[in-house]
Amino acid sequence: MKTVAWIGLGFMGNPMSKNMIKAGYTVRGYDIDPDAISRATKNGVIAAYSVAEAVKGAEVIYTMLPTGKEVKEVLTGPNGVFANAAPGALVIDCSTIGIDTAGEIHESADAFGARFVEAPVSGGTEGARDATLTFMMGGKDEDIPQAAEMLKPLGEYIAHVGGPKAGQAAKVVNNLIMAVCLTVNCEATALAERLGLDLKAMFEIIIRSSGDNWTFRTWNPAPGVVAEAPSSHEFKAGFKTWLLAKDLSLALTAGRSVGLNISTAEAAHALMSNHVQNGGADMDATSLVLTMSTEAQKATQNKAVA
Repeated sequence: MKTVAWIGLGFMGNPMSKNMIKAGYTVRGYDIDPDAISRATKNGVIAAYSVAEAVKGAEVIYTMLPTGKEVKEVLTGPNGVFANAAPGALVIDCSTIGIDTAGEIHESADAFGARFVEAPVSGGTEGARDATLTFMMGGKDEDIPQAAEMLKPLGEYIAHVGGPKAGQAAKVVNNLIMAVCLTVNCEATALAERLGLDLKAMFEIIIRSSGDNWTFRTWNPAPGVVAEAPSSHEFKAGFKTWLLAKDLSLALTAGRSVGLNISTAEAAHALMSNHVQNGGADMDATSLVLTMSTEAQKATQNKAVA
């Protein structure tokens, strides 16, 4: 039975590591949060209490962390993965870290003589739980076949996008679309509510009409409309607002790097950033609808007073 290491046992890493165990692998896992380690051990993950301990003897090492900053520290630091991995081990990062950071990590991997493939995911916590994720791989051709094989227990669609940085480029484009859809879903829900429409009835109409989109069906912003959506569970985070704002920032950075003005991303980023500042940072991103509704009520009240 092969031993793999898993660094990052949060909302995504926990169910993903569990699916590797289901596939017959021994998983040794580490997270800076002791509670995350405790939850993972209930799934059968062997607890490690440092990066070095987690990666010792592992043939494949996965990372699933919030931002590029954490990924870079974990992989390239003096006590990190590249410095402690066994010779020939394959490192697969599934995080969303941005194009430039991915390039820097590929360069560090080369300097360490390490094998590295970026494989950001799409599909959310539901996809992580059900092993239906989509992976976008970027890396050297010789490392891709093994990476693809090692991602099969976790996803339904595994794409080799291109060389170093290509996987993150694809993820930036995908998340730009997703984030703008999620933002406009919140605007539309707030508008429908203010117009006195039945939100459940509107859901049934929209999923059969031209306004349909994956985020509307899966992460509907209206409480009680989709039973598994975060909105129906007091907006407990599946995808935190600050993370979505981060992903939109990555898209804006990518746009500037090629001279492209992405106006819809700018608008969505401004709305999400405002929601972060209004206390929604760690809530699910669809909780943006709450800030929108509150601001609409204030505007109506101010208009009435005037």
